[in-house]
Amino acid sequence: MVEKFNERANTLGAEYWHLKALAASKTADDRLEDIERLLEKGIGGKLRDKLDAEAKKLRKEKEDRSNASERLEEIKKEILELTADLAPNLDLFEDGVFPYDSEYEPISEHFFSALTEIFFGTPQSGIQFKVATFSKDGIAVNSQDETISLNILVYVMMIIQEAAKKMLRVENNIDKCCALLKQNEYAFIALGTLIREGKRLRLKEIKEIAHQIDKEYKELMSDNYDRELVNGIEYLVSDEWEYNLVKEHSGEYEATDFGEWVWQICNAEVSEEERKGRRKSNPNPNLNVYKILKFLKR
Repeated sequence: MVEKFNERANTLGAEYWHLKALAASKTADDRLEDIERLLEKGIGGKLRDKLDAEAKKLRKEKEDRSNASERLEEIKKEILELTADLAPNLDLFEDGVFPYDSEYEPISEHFFSALTEIFFGTPQSGIQFKVATFSKDGIAVNSQDETISLNILVYVMMIIQEAAKKMLRVENNIDKCCALLKQNEYAFIALGTLIREGKRLRLKEIKEIAHQIDKEYKELMSDNYDRELVNGIEYLVSDEWEYNLVKEHSGEYEATDFGEWVWQICNAEVSEEERKGRRKSNPNPNLNVYKILKFLKR
């Protein structure tokens, strides 16, 4: 755990955007090419002296940009490594929020925009979950009960940590759940149906929607499809998972935040495998691997 997590996060966030701006500043490249062409043609006099000096300055800036690009990749990794051990300095719970401890800096929007750009490809001011929002204002949870709120706090921190570990390609719970999910294609279909619909559904509704989307496969498996779909849903709400992918509410089923992360990442990987010809039966090939977390932007 980083003792001054907030300060470290802010330092990395600020450096990320500084290097990003430096690496992207290429407006002088054409100017350098023009000057070098003139110098190659043997232009002389005071003009040559002036152009020589300017070319030297522009070459240094170009080298700095190249170094900035390399350093930016290092900073991305450092941000992910810090996030994999996510431990923000927080104050006591009050009015549905864990604010940042006043003895430390609040985590800046620079860090959140850097982290979300790494995660999603587009900078965001925070990370929105069904149960909480993590932003520069702290962690706001959808409960006024302190015990429940602590559980939510642990939960959202776990998701963010595991996503960072996934991107660092170290051992993580998302990969473990994805491996289990890939072993049960009907659970994969059911979970995908819940996520696409974005609301609680009864078993009958899940079947009807899955039939429409997966009509050809349903016809091929007419004798077993509904039974296996039910088994898949039961598997999703079973004790097989350390963190539930789906929860049941009085006969209605809903994907959890963690379930969304796992399915989207897993779906992206299966889609990539299918494109490479290693798998022939992915029911939902609709995400690019680079955008494995983009669903959180909605």
